[in-house]
Amino acid sequence: MVSKSHHILVIDIGTTATKAVIFDSTGTPVAIVRKNYPMLTPQPDWVEQDPKIVLKGVLEALKEAYKNKPMGVDIDAVSFSSQMYSIIALSPNGHPLSNSLIWSDRRSATTAEVFRQLPQAKEIYQSTGCPIDAIYPFSKIAWLKNTSEGKKASKFISIKEYVLHRLIGDYVADWSIASATGLFDIHQKRWHLQALHLAGIAENELSPLVSPRTIFTHWNPDVIQDIGIPQGTPCVIGGGDGALASVGVGAIGEGIAAVNVGTSAAARYMTSKPIIDPYGRLWTYLVDEGWWVIGGIVSSGGIVYDWFTQNMGPREVSPETHEHETIDDKAAQIPPGAEDLIFIPYLSGEQCPVWDPHTTGSFLGLTLRHTRAHLVRAVYEGIARSIARVLQSIEHTIEPIKEVRVTGGLINSSTWLQLASDMFGTRIYVPETQEGSALGAAVMAWVALGFVPDILITRKMGKAKTFIEPNNNHHAYYQQQSKRVEKILEALKSTRS
Repeated sequence: MVSKSHHILVIDIGTTATKAVIFDSTGTPVAIVRKNYPMLTPQPDWVEQDPKIVLKGVLEALKEAYKNKPMGVDIDAVSFSSQMYSIIALSPNGHPLSNSLIWSDRRSATTAEVFRQLPQAKEIYQSTGCPIDAIYPFSKIAWLKNTSEGKKASKFISIKEYVLHRLIGDYVADWSIASATGLFDIHQKRWHLQALHLAGIAENELSPLVSPRTIFTHWNPDVIQDIGIPQGTPCVIGGGDGALASVGVGAIGEGIAAVNVGTSAAARYMTSKPIIDPYGRLWTYLVDEGWWVIGGIVSSGGIVYDWFTQNMGPREVSPETHEHETIDDKAAQIPPGAEDLIFIPYLSGEQCPVWDPHTTGSFLGLTLRHTRAHLVRAVYEGIARSIARVLQSIEHTIEPIKEVRVTGGLINSSTWLQLASDMFGTRIYVPETQEGSALGAAVMAWVALGFVPDILITRKMGKAKTFIEPNNNHHAYYQQQSKRVEKILEALKSTRS
C-alpha cells in the first residue's frame, strides 16, 4: 500500500461526464465530483462534443473537488484519465476548427474501408496494433483533411491534449492516448510515418509523445489561481481510460481480463509483450513502460440497453419499483436462450472481432409465445454474447481466461451478471469501487512519484463487491447457441445489397 499521506486527485474525462476523484492511500475514493456534458449528433453517423464545454466541465470539477477535499487532506499530485479515440482540428492560434469527434463517430467509415484495402494495411496494423476502422483518428483525420476546417488546421489533437494545454501550456500526447489513434508505433514508441502519410499529415501536426509517467510542475497561472491548487503541484499525464481501467481493477495478466460495459463495451487483457492478433480481430495498445493491453471494443453496450428500455421497456411500473428492477425481474423469469429468441445487438455496426460497420441488429425467431420478458432476456444475452466474442478472440491469441473483472452500468443487474458468467464460462468479479479508470490514473501517479515500484500494486489493492460463478450447463448451452448465431450473422450479411 501507499503511504497514508499520498492523496491523488484524478481528472477522469469521460464520454458523458468528467469526474474528479480524490483517492487515499488504500485506493478508496474520499471525494467524487461529476460534471455532465452532452454528445452532439448533427447528422447521421456524426457524434461529437464541443471541446470548450468539456473543458469547462473539467475546470469546474477540478476546482470543486479541490475546494471540498476532506479536512486535513493534502493533494500530492493531479493525474489524468481520458476518453480515447477523440480528435479535434486546431487553427494555428490554437482555436478548435471542429468539434471533438468521439469514438462512436462513423463519418469516416468509407475512408477506413479504402485504407483497409491498401497493400500496406497489414503492416500498419502490425506496427500500430490498431485494426483500420472509423473509430480511430487515423481515418477521422483523413476525412477532416478533405473539409474546409481540416484544410485550415495546423494541428490535430485529442480532447485530453486540448484540456492539458489549457492547464499546463504544453501540447503532449501520452503513449496510451496515442496508441488509440492508429498512427502510433507501439513497438518503437513514435508516430508511424507511413500511417501519417496516408492520413495526409506531417509529424509536426501531432503532439510530442511522452510516457504516462511524465510529470509537469508548472501550471498556467490564471488557471491555477482560479482553482486554488498550489503552483508546483505535480501534474502526472496518465493515460487513456480503457487501458487505465485494467490497471485500476487489478486485471494485469495471470488469466484475469477486464470488461467494462458503459455506453460501449470492451474486453481487455494486459500483457508484458506487444502481442498482435494474427487475424486482425483485436487491438493492442501501450499502457505503461513494459505493459501493453490487448482487447476489443463493441458498440453493443449500455447504448443498446438504453435503446431497448426507451423504446420497448415495461409499459407500467409501480411507484415502488424502479424501471430497471422491473426489466431485470422480467429477464430473470426466462430460461437461457429466451425460448429460441435471438437478438443481434449491432445497432451501430459490428466492431471486434470482424470490424464490419454495415452489420445491423435484429430479433430472430419471434413467435406468438414470446413476451416482452423474452425480449428483455434476448437483449441481455445479445450484449453478453458480443463481449464473449471478444473474450474468445483474446483467449485464442493469448491464454485461457479464468476470471473477468466487470465494471459499468450493467453490474447493477444481477440477472445480467449471472448470464454473462454463464456465457463467458468464467467467474465474474465485481470490484468494490467502480472508479477503475480513475484509480488506474492514481496508481500511475504513485509510480511516477516513486511512492510504489510499479502498477502491480493493484493486484492486491482491490476488494470484491460480488463474485458470480458460472452454471456449467448454461455455459454448454450458450456455446452451442453461439455457433448458431455465427451462422445467422453470416447469412444476414449475405443478403445485403
